[in-house]
Amino acid sequence: MKTKNNNRIVFIMLGAAAGAVIGGIIWAFMRVMHLLIELLWDYIPGVAHIPGYTVLMCLLGGIVIGIIQKKYGPCPDDLHQVMAKYKRDGRYPYHNVWFMLIAALMPLIFGGAIGPEAGLTGVIVGLCCWAGDNFKFAGRYMSELPEIGISTTLGIVFRSPLFGFIEPIENDDDEFVLPKASKTTAIFCAVLAGFGIFMLLSKFLGSGAGMPRFEKVSIERGELLFAVPVLAISVVLGYVYMIFDKLTQAAAEKLGKRYFIMAVIAALVLGIIGTVFPIAMFSGEEEIQKLAETYTQYPLYLLFIIPVIKVFLINMCIRFGWRGGSFFPSIFAGVCLGYACSAAFDIDPVFAVSISSAAVMTTIMRKPLAVALLLLLCFPVSNLIYILAAAFLASITPVPKILK
Repeated sequence: MKTKNNNRIVFIMLGAAAGAVIGGIIWAFMRVMHLLIELLWDYIPGVAHIPGYTVLMCLLGGIVIGIIQKKYGPCPDDLHQVMAKYKRDGRYPYHNVWFMLIAALMPLIFGGAIGPEAGLTGVIVGLCCWAGDNFKFAGRYMSELPEIGISTTLGIVFRSPLFGFIEPIENDDDEFVLPKASKTTAIFCAVLAGFGIFMLLSKFLGSGAGMPRFEKVSIERGELLFAVPVLAISVVLGYVYMIFDKLTQAAAEKLGKRYFIMAVIAALVLGIIGTVFPIAMFSGEEEIQKLAETYTQYPLYLLFIIPVIKVFLINMCIRFGWRGGSFFPSIFAGVCLGYACSAAFDIDPVFAVSISSAAVMTTIMRKPLAVALLLLLCFPVSNLIYILAAAFLASITPVPKILK
């Protein structure tokens, strides 16, 4: 019994140590990403007026990404591919892990409408598998590291430890497969250690802007009635996302393995749209902050159009080689749609944004609890009742067969 307890303590300490290392890696990645974005999109345009700069910069990114894709094939894997490969094989390849880190960085710094979680998850899981193969002294516990790495990565990237734990274990049908108690404890220790290291480094050495925090909802009783149309419009945007996913997938399949051409096409589309709608570029973290400060200056029709453009760009980028995650940009689309509904129905903007972002994300992800925990990153706990209600209702809204 004593030996068993000692083994559990070793496992938990191993998880915490791994989490701390992961936190440092993610901080370094995010810091480099934001510094390069500032260099390419703030400093250079500020000192040199270059006509068509957005198109040219996106095209440069498309060429770099196209060369990478042509040589190594589609990379990095998205979050679901990483998890599927690990569950299928019990491991994840790590021989090109540092190259995968560069491949994950390129679409982000050149303005792709994608988030960092996909590329980072593959890198972290690969490093965990490498550790399992090389540090035999920890015995069988090293085989548990990849699952701990997935939760830790998601928890840190989204600044939501609970989301990091729930997202990998919540199935699309809203069922859970809970790990054993010792693994659960190790995961939580890893996430908290990694999150602590990330926040500590961010405080003293700087980091990105992060997601904004919205204020508490302040609504009158009559405004609750408008939750229904806001929810319905948000679910429709989720369906639009699925339509664009199908269309861009079909277009990518037509082009086959012409990875360089696809990356350049995505670059041109992104550059042209980004010239007209620069707020639709990038992952959406800083753009949400800008939108929160300036949405009243936008015509109403643009607030409805921009989310549609955003969900198109997400799928265009991912399917055409600018690979990354969809969580952050999807949140942006939901937030923008919420501001549009707020202006259209004359209701509290944070109330509308709470419902729209939860409904859009859940329609896409089909994981209401994970979505609710993720959105606590942006909203106070007092908003949770609206977020949970919207997420649950969106999760039980049937998806047309053609879009499944």
